[in-house]
Amino acid sequence: MRPRVSVFLALSLDGFIAGENGDLSWLEAFSSDSPDETGYTSLMNDIDVIVMGRNTYDTVIAFDP
Repeated sequence: MRPRVSVFLALSLDGFIAGENGDLSWLEAFSSDSPDETGYTSLMNDIDVIVMGRNTYDTVIAFDP
């Protein structure tokens, strides 16, 4: 089986999705979206490896125990 690369990104025009001091409050507007609606569930079921930066990891690990 050939390796495949999938990209799931959140980005902005200035290259930063967080505001000053790491503020992510703008994401609250999307908190009612289910993982199925965003494609997240499908992505997670279809991957073997995740590559992310340290700041993203620190943020995500706090969301998911």
